[in-house]
Amino acid sequence: MEFAIIGCGTIAQIMHIPNVLEVPDAELAALCDPAANVTDELGERYNVAPGRRYSDPDRLIDESADDLDAVIVTTPMQTHADVVERTLTAGLHTLVEKPLAVTPADADRLADIAAQSDATAMVAYNRRFELAYERLTDELDDVEHIDSVTAYAVDADFSKSLPDIYDLVEPELDAAFLERSTDRRREQCKQAIGTDDDDLAAAYDFQLEHVCHDINALRGLFGDIAAVDHVDFVRDGFFGIAHLVFESGERCLLQTGDSERHWHEQFVRIDAPDRTLRLEFDHPFVKYNSATLSVRQGAEETVDCQYSPTREESFKRELERFMACVRGERDVPTPVSEARDDVELIASLFTQSLE
Repeated sequence: MEFAIIGCGTIAQIMHIPNVLEVPDAELAALCDPAANVTDELGERYNVAPGRRYSDPDRLIDESADDLDAVIVTTPMQTHADVVERTLTAGLHTLVEKPLAVTPADADRLADIAAQSDATAMVAYNRRFELAYERLTDELDDVEHIDSVTAYAVDADFSKSLPDIYDLVEPELDAAFLERSTDRRREQCKQAIGTDDDDLAAAYDFQLEHVCHDINALRGLFGDIAAVDHVDFVRDGFFGIAHLVFESGERCLLQTGDSERHWHEQFVRIDAPDRTLRLEFDHPFVKYNSATLSVRQGAEETVDCQYSPTREESFKRELERFMACVRGERDVPTPVSEARDDVELIASLFTQSLE
């Protein structure tokens, strides 16, 4: 299966490109990024011919769509809607990084396009492919009643550690290009939540990229979210608390924020009358850094168990599942329609807080 990578930034260099090279039956056929130095250096590093290195997604699709099977879209989120519309319309199977889009309107448009396309469309929520997450879904089958759910995600500054771990190619882009891209992103964020406030738009920008993982992970465990009972943002929107109510009846306290801490902390805790289950995620940019599941149970005596999977990479398992979906062997676990609902929900947290 021949892949093109559209958008060759940090997550593409750390995860997606190496995984395409390592997974059997996947081949890296083309690279696309506006920074020519990135596609040139990565092309040399991974043996992608000069004629298959592109700076513009439209040109890649026009010239190479017939020679490709699939694309992985890892461009900045403000470009997802336009790029994914082109790839799906061209009949290319598409794995797109989260979030699906910046505005609910664009996300809804992509959901319609995906429903009409014969191509497979899947959103890259890699946390859903952690072995410990799958183990949690199995453990929940034995839980008769859930008292409460807590989801907590507070980011550290990952950029401080990445240069010491990976040999990343930094893009060389002119100031005018970067300014146009930043302006477009800011305007989409404002449109998404109906504000003219730059600070609030910046907070939505952060929260959308940050908490969509948690929203989707919760959706995979408990189904659709029926209501949001309460929302409270502090620090100009960069830390928030929300009370979510799922259609299945579970209630969740969601805490999401940015921090100056040195450590990353992200977990889902489920309290039942006779047990507590805690799924904990580690640094999201470190390969083979698997999530762990801890279970404590017992009414008369306490039994502790920790499930620490073998070091399988969730991004690689995600790619393998995507390829199985393309071949018609499996159903898409993270469809565009659910990712659309995630964008709508996160935007609604901000609009509800403004009311």
